[in-house]
Amino acid sequence: QLSIDRLQEKFYKKIVDGQDEFKNYLTTINRQIKDIENLVNEFSSFARMPNPIFKKIEISTVVNRAINFYKMSSINNLTFNNISKKLLINGDEEQLYRVFINLIKNSEDSILEKRQINSDFKGKISIEIKDNNDYITITLTDNGIGIENITKIMTPYFTTKKDGTGLGLPIVSKIISEHRGDITITNYDPGVKVLITLPKTNKWKMKF
Repeated sequence: QLSIDRLQEKFYKKIVDGQDEFKNYLTTINRQIKDIENLVNEFSSFARMPNPIFKKIEISTVVNRAINFYKMSSINNLTFNNISKKLLINGDEEQLYRVFINLIKNSEDSILEKRQINSDFKGKISIEIKDNNDYITITLTDNGIGIENITKIMTPYFTTKKDGTGLGLPIVSKIISEHRGDITITNYDPGVKVLITLPKTNKWKMKF
């Protein structure tokens, strides 16, 4: 970024014709550099993700933290329905927080694409936690555009976004798998439905 700024300062005023074109070139270069940096960072996270540090945590606290983060800036309707109180799992709070941040961001991006078609579109993102015997289910639904080629979304580097790296959902899947859980993503008219299943602390002990 600093080198590009210096190029603009040094040469912009010297260019008689094509100043706008020169500026656009620099903007494009800068964007591509940021895309590469983002890809490298995501790849590093995917390849060198530390082992989770497990401790007893309340899953609703993690989900609520992610929702509150987005509520500060989102113009969409984010709702959180926690039917069962105080559901405990063995988990890495920071890694699971990253899971829900990523999933909510995907929903936000999907709704934004729909709003570009209809500026008055009202976006909705809903997360619900339920007690299911020895397991906890977390369901996220949105009313965005859905996902094309949904069978490929867990494949590293596959992306439908212009600025995507294709590593976000594989990282999410890896984290959930290391927590001995399952994740499924399906198109849900309208939008997408994400279902995460995680074992409770008692079920976790039974698996050792």
